[in-house]
Amino acid sequence: MNTRFRFMVVFVGAAALVGMVSVIAAQAQGDEPSTPTPAPSVREEADAPAAPQSDPNVAWTVGEITFTSNFPAGFSFTAEISSGAGPIERGRVIWSHAPGTQRSRPIEVDADTGLVRSAWDATDADAVPPWVGVTYYFDVGDAAGNSFQTEPQFAEYEDTSREWVRTEGEDIIVFAYNLPPDVGPMTVEAMAQQRETYRGAWGELLPYTPRAILFGDRAAYLEWQITPANPRSIGTTRSDWGSTVQVVSGGNVYDLAYGTVLHEVGHLYQSEYTIMAVDWFNEGNATFFELNQQYDYERRVRLMAANGTLPTILQGTGPSIRGQNGRDGYDIGYTFWKWWTDTYGLEGHRELIDLLDLGVGRIEAIETVSGMSAAQVEQEWRIWLGASPIPPTLIPTPTTYFVPIATPDLRQ
Repeated sequence: MNTRFRFMVVFVGAAALVGMVSVIAAQAQGDEPSTPTPAPSVREEADAPAAPQSDPNVAWTVGEITFTSNFPAGFSFTAEISSGAGPIERGRVIWSHAPGTQRSRPIEVDADTGLVRSAWDATDADAVPPWVGVTYYFDVGDAAGNSFQTEPQFAEYEDTSREWVRTEGEDIIVFAYNLPPDVGPMTVEAMAQQRETYRGAWGELLPYTPRAILFGDRAAYLEWQITPANPRSIGTTRSDWGSTVQVVSGGNVYDLAYGTVLHEVGHLYQSEYTIMAVDWFNEGNATFFELNQQYDYERRVRLMAANGTLPTILQGTGPSIRGQNGRDGYDIGYTFWKWWTDTYGLEGHRELIDLLDLGVGRIEAIETVSGMSAAQVEQEWRIWLGASPIPPTLIPTPTTYFVPIATPDLRQ
């Protein structure tokens, strides 16, 4: 996903700040919404009937197990498995790209060799980017009703058609194509710098090492998507991949490493540890983890506060992350989380997301941790920004009514 608006801005004066951001954001993204925040994927359960109780004395033999990447068309699996009680008759291969989600496909058994095969063919509905990890195992049954699972194996969905640069760190694995060679080390360093911030805010680190798959070529970025849902997309992040995939042009790899990737990893933490359903709340939270800002987000919001245009956040849905003013939700949301952590610390962040994860509503969770009403919280945040403690009253847009008029018959 790039839930993060990415663009270049040159500021010529404080008075022009708010308007320039709106215009440039619109040029960068048009009216398309950001890629949706990743939601925890639904498990794809095997639909085979439950096997009868296995005989623990049956001897199973496992030979070679293989994984073949056919990027971008998909991947396939084979296994040499045999049972001492009879031929293999049923089974599935089950895999995941990150802990917590699974996919599966049924097996086929070669009648002549007994070789077990399965394959996943990529489609535009479920395409997967290159270099995601694949942890897989076979779950099979024989003619006598016995069942067996192989030990988990690990592979990667390799793209061998291009020259990729791989960089591994404690906090992230980076794959870069057609980008300056320092993008990988910079990303590893940025993640290392934010390690303790992530840990303090979420209580613990991710239970897996996330992956950043970075393209410097748009045609290559679009290839894996088969049929891109949004040809203007500049990135996507999915918790079921455990990865963020981004394309950048113009060579601004510093912002990619210290801004975009940290933002998107923030979304992976959200998906792993909590529930955030409101756009500005979600995107502002991910923006909080950026080490490089494309401009001074807080300054822009303080200018909105000074000129009386700062909207309410805890009534209704709050500021938008879409359209011409799409940066509002990101920037205003960021200042809420900055104020929140300045006031309650990273421990307060963790307490809030823990309540959300338990299913407590956003407003109730905010009131519980702060010990104040939502109205008081909003007033304190607005005062911190230098705004009036009372949000401006928005003038409703009048509804236009049209009186139906019969179309004259001009044939008479």
